Amino acid sequence: MTDATLRLAARAGVDPHFLAFAVAEYAAAEGLDEPALLAALGATPAALAAARLCGMPRADPAEFREDVDRIAAKFGLDRDLLGMIAKRGQVTADLRRARDEQPTESAAPVLAARDRTP
Repeated sequence: MTDATLRLAARAGVDPHFLAFAVAEYAAAEGLDEPALLAALGATPAALAAARLCGMPRADPAEFREDVDRIAAKFGLDRDLLGMIAKRGQVTADLRRARDEQPTESAAPVLAARDRTP
């Protein structure tokens, strides 16, 4: 594992297209440092760095499971935990995207209150 691979994997942690995003979100939410994350996934530092550079699994349930199975097998990671981490990452990315697409308050229609009764 090179320093360049580690730097690239760390930079990929902010891009929801990479598995690194899901791993970073999971570690932050669970309060896991790198050694605890490695232990939970049953990974070596080199294997986890390489896995972080994989694309996020596809959204379709069958394709999702296939992608998670491949990544877990290739890098020797806990398949069930990896699947949960990836799903959580997808949901987080979707929620952030929806939040960012919300119209601003000034763009929302304004309704006036009426003092009179019908």
